[in-house]
Amino acid sequence: MQKQAWAFLLIGFAIGFGVLYTWTKQRAPEVVRAMPLPVGTAGQQTAQSEPPPPPLDMARVQALQEQLKTNPKNFEALTELGNMQFDQKNYKEAANWYTKALEVRPDELDLRTDLGTALFYDNRFDDAIAQFKETLAKNPTHPQALFNLGVALVHGKNDLQNALQYWEKLVETNPNYPEINIVKEQIRVVKEQLNQK
Repeated sequence: MQKQAWAFLLIGFAIGFGVLYTWTKQRAPEVVRAMPLPVGTAGQQTAQSEPPPPPLDMARVQALQEQLKTNPKNFEALTELGNMQFDQKNYKEAANWYTKALEVRPDELDLRTDLGTALFYDNRFDDAIAQFKETLAKNPTHPQALFNLGVALVHGKNDLQNALQYWEKLVETNPNYPEINIVKEQIRVVKEQLNQK
């Protein structure tokens, strides 16, 4: 589940970057804008070259919804429906399913981070930031929440100083983070940008 969540988030950031690029280039600082967001392991496609998602498996959706009629608090079904909607880039719908799943298990920090990611792609930056911060309140070194919060602060709020704080904590507390070199490069660029002010 954790590996799936990591892959899900990294791929999601690549997809979302393409969707939000036009909007963010008006808000993010010039130097940071020029840097791509991390896309995960080598060989993953960027948002610009990624093919559209496969059609939604409606039979699976119906089966999951039937399970929820029997047990509306079926965490796995709620989460899978959220994941399916996220993969379809239906971020608002994904956020709705994730919210329902978190009502069942509020301490699922990876899922809370997924919710924040869906909210980010739905341009609900304040809500996304709140979810990432809630994850970090329970686990201050949660790597994906630290990374995502920095991204949301830069691209959603143009808040370089606070983004830098979270990325530096990520590097300090998670030296084996898969995209650590990209994070370090972003830190360097942000520091340069702040020193020019």
